[in-house]
Amino acid sequence: MVLAAPRVVFVAALAALTLPDERTESAAIAEALALRAGQSVADVGAGDGDYSVDLASRVGSTGHVYATEVDESKIEKIRARAQAAGIQNVTAVRGEQQETGLAAGCCDGILLRLVYHHFTDPSAMRRSLWNALRSGGRIAVIDVPPQKSWRRIEGVPDRGGHGIEVDELVGDMTKSGFELVERHDSWPAEDDAYCVVFRRPG
Repeated sequence: MVLAAPRVVFVAALAALTLPDERTESAAIAEALALRAGQSVADVGAGDGDYSVDLASRVGSTGHVYATEVDESKIEKIRARAQAAGIQNVTAVRGEQQETGLAAGCCDGILLRLVYHHFTDPSAMRRSLWNALRSGGRIAVIDVPPQKSWRRIEGVPDRGGHGIEVDELVGDMTKSGFELVERHDSWPAEDDAYCVVFRRPG
């Protein structure tokens, strides 16, 4: 699929936005994705599924969450986490290093929490994210600037540490046709974490 020409739309003020301390990250994610009951959302690189379960509770029984991972043991952990929480609207999806595993047009929103900088082929993954997202859907990318003290991961682009600078992330995503919606330079996650929200135009 040919991606739209790069465009940046200033839908919201793009200056640094600070989140109040009392807000939890889960609530901030829900707001960033503009979640509503009945939506379908993907948690790409879902880990043990904690955020997948939270997303599932927010979209309700009429909504759905696709939780993706590349490791089969993590897929089993996601299933077990959802079962333990009594959540039935989470589907664990096996992805690959260059492919999310998500069906075309399946998602109203996508969460990437401390995942983007792990991509061994960011361009291929951006194409896969684009294909999975419906027109007008949002992607919230939470990440950190390069952390020199964090371990290196083989095959991941060397950006001077484990992470990615926010301006490089914005450049990558807008180059692939995503529109910039809002940018939070302070985020209630890891130290120095930020969140940038993009949208597939249409």
